[in-house]
Amino acid sequence: MALNYAQSAVEIIEFIGGSDNVINVTHCATRLRFIIKDNNKVNKEQLKRVKGVITVIEAGGQLQVVIGNHVGDAYREVLRHVTIDENAAVSAPDVGIVSRLMDIISSIFAPFLYPLAACGILQGILSLVTALGWMDPASGAYRILNFVSWTGFTFLPVMVAFTAARKFNVNPFTAVIAACALVSPDYMNMLTANKILLVNSADPAMQQLMKEAVSNPEIAKILSGVAGIPVDAPALDFFGLPVKYLSYTASVIPVILMVWAMSYLQRFFERILPLVIRNLFTPMFCIAIMVPLTLLAFGPIGNAIGGAIGGVYNTLYALSPSIAGFVVGALWMPLVTLGVHWGITPVTVGNYATLGYDTFTGLQASPVFAMAGATFGVWLKAKDQEMRRVALSAGLTALFGITEPAIYGVALRLKRPMICGCLAGAIGGAIAGLFNAVSWSYCLPGIAVLPVFFKEGHMPQFLGFLLSISVAFVLGALFTWLAGFKEQPEAPRTGDAQLKPSQA
Repeated sequence: MALNYAQSAVEIIEFIGGSDNVINVTHCATRLRFIIKDNNKVNKEQLKRVKGVITVIEAGGQLQVVIGNHVGDAYREVLRHVTIDENAAVSAPDVGIVSRLMDIISSIFAPFLYPLAACGILQGILSLVTALGWMDPASGAYRILNFVSWTGFTFLPVMVAFTAARKFNVNPFTAVIAACALVSPDYMNMLTANKILLVNSADPAMQQLMKEAVSNPEIAKILSGVAGIPVDAPALDFFGLPVKYLSYTASVIPVILMVWAMSYLQRFFERILPLVIRNLFTPMFCIAIMVPLTLLAFGPIGNAIGGAIGGVYNTLYALSPSIAGFVVGALWMPLVTLGVHWGITPVTVGNYATLGYDTFTGLQASPVFAMAGATFGVWLKAKDQEMRRVALSAGLTALFGITEPAIYGVALRLKRPMICGCLAGAIGGAIAGLFNAVSWSYCLPGIAVLPVFFKEGHMPQFLGFLLSISVAFVLGALFTWLAGFKEQPEAPRTGDAQLKPSQA
């Protein structure tokens, strides 16, 4: 039975210094993320003891209260007791550039990760059932479910624009309209026509004919009728400035840059326009300026940045997949504890858009299952019944991809299980790299999303992936059992203060 967070929310607000001490609060998959006015008013020790709170950490200029799977319930209750000043929502304390970037990325991606992962799971299930012969790819049911499964990725720029607008304090609907323009049918038709034109124009003589066909209807008619080559896609320009044809489906960085720049443009027009026309013309100017500017500049720049970041990782992976898997498996859980694991999200999303698959997720799954195994090792070895209960719950949660209860509630608390989990994850990651394990759609690695790692014709990769996570899980439990740990009694939760020690 889920915990009622009504009382816990009251205590959380009390121990962070009251509602007046909160600038903003958001949440990701497992954490409440507070931006606080005065950190001296926060009582972290009491906050850690609130029922339902796993631990409290400070990172990226935020006070992060780790809740686990029920963070959405806690967030709704917390919102009942705080009033957010929207104008101050983006005013965070001065922090380093890395922390600021991680905060931006987490704020943008966290709200829609689960729905996006759900689309990936649906794709994986469809791939599995068609491979098993349970569904005909030509059937209407498959075709409908297939385009539904791709919708989240097709309109990913729209979701990114909405959450980025909230982060950068931009009118979210203005940002969404601008993002919709980048994936609109009219632009996609121009893009498709241009691609067909380029594909059919490899021959120099044909290229010359196509140039003439743009202005000569007779040549265009001949080419279209005889060769079936469309010639109605001349070079696109904006007041003489050439526009590079780029697809913004599943695009991330160009949209983030667009909304970030829009935040300054919106404030500029809100400052200079008369009040009587401000609400109408500010969005108009933002859309009319930012969409062309993205096509001209932010799109090419963002794609270059994304390609460079993804290229660095993919190059390192190509040098030695096993070594890459060992490093990812060993370091992923420490990166989660530091909150910098969000930095990989643009890379993985970019890989799906450009490659059609992602290698990092194939490696990342091993440390997830290794941490689940280490936690189950604690459950098998521990003598304290409360520790066994916590370990079992956290271990089951970790199997489904949510590892923070296992990390903070068990592994870091007992120390040795954390080391054992990292070592087992490294070995599992090396095996995953050896078999070139990949995921074929976006997911949060866990036992429920195994179909995402399967694709017909790639059975060795899938079997290697299953071997890697199985080895990671078993070794995580075995290493923890052999290494042992010193059980430390946990301080009583504030919600349990009325219970006897034997009942807590």
